[in-house]
Amino acid sequence: MSTLVGELYGQRLTKKGQMSGKSLDAICPFSKKLCDGGGNRDMARIRSTDEQLAPLYTYSVSQQADGHFPCGVCSVEQVAKGALWAICPRRLLTFDEQVLETEHRSLVLKLLRLAGFQQSEPVDVWSEITLNERSKQGATFNYRLDYVLRSQRAHSPPVIVEVMTCSTSGGNKSKGTDITAAFKHAVLYAHGSISERPRAPGVNVRQVWARMASQMIAKSQAALEWGGRTIWVVQDELAKYIGKQTALPLEKLRSPDWIPSEVNMVVSDLSNKHELYSGPTRPASSGVPCWTDILGAAHVPKLESLEAKLEAKVPIARLALP
Repeated sequence: MSTLVGELYGQRLTKKGQMSGKSLDAICPFSKKLCDGGGNRDMARIRSTDEQLAPLYTYSVSQQADGHFPCGVCSVEQVAKGALWAICPRRLLTFDEQVLETEHRSLVLKLLRLAGFQQSEPVDVWSEITLNERSKQGATFNYRLDYVLRSQRAHSPPVIVEVMTCSTSGGNKSKGTDITAAFKHAVLYAHGSISERPRAPGVNVRQVWARMASQMIAKSQAALEWGGRTIWVVQDELAKYIGKQTALPLEKLRSPDWIPSEVNMVVSDLSNKHELYSGPTRPASSGVPCWTDILGAAHVPKLESLEAKLEAKVPIARLALP
């Protein structure tokens, strides 16, 4: 399936030369700060000595970014499906002092209310908090929390906010199909230096939802133990994939009144439309939808399907118990 660069520094990339005539300042429109490469970070940045890119940026970018141009690919597009996948978490959500002045304002206000904070209540925000702890019995808790929100009131419980966007496959660096090459081609295309819309590596959807499934219950359980809650912010395309690939009855967990529960997932598209899906970790009784269903299969093939595959393939060995 063909995948193209969808957005560059927050702008939809559709036309050759659409950014020509002005130098790039690499400011992220979602954080209002210099782009930090988001999910790609240092892996995809390009040295500012690159002869093709250097004339296209303001001099201050190289100074602020330690002699590099930060990878500004916000999203990629699956052409056949017309699906735009955010690959930078800043594209979906970011917290900082200016967040209520950005495109994320409506989402952040909903998250603050869902977290239980009151109007005008001061809330502190921390990012990328790693907890690696081992109990006396040898059990471990080793997770990184994207954001932790906490009221300045004494003894207030913490609220964890996790942001799940997609990642891209590695691509082939030698063939120029990795994310670094996609970024460079996107900048050149936007300035009219090349004619073909830049290709990008495919999305790693299975890897992302598997990582989410492995963390969802544990992080939600931890926040509940601390008296707070965990809120997962997930792009709509990823939520659709989870609904098709797992036994999770997502529609039955929809909360139109935005009432939180043990596990909370806010599904957001890239046009600032948001929905809440919430429910218990485990079923309270038979038939009640719950989030552990995310670990189940959406569909189990019939035995005949497996047998047909086995018949078509020669066994690698035949053994007998001595």
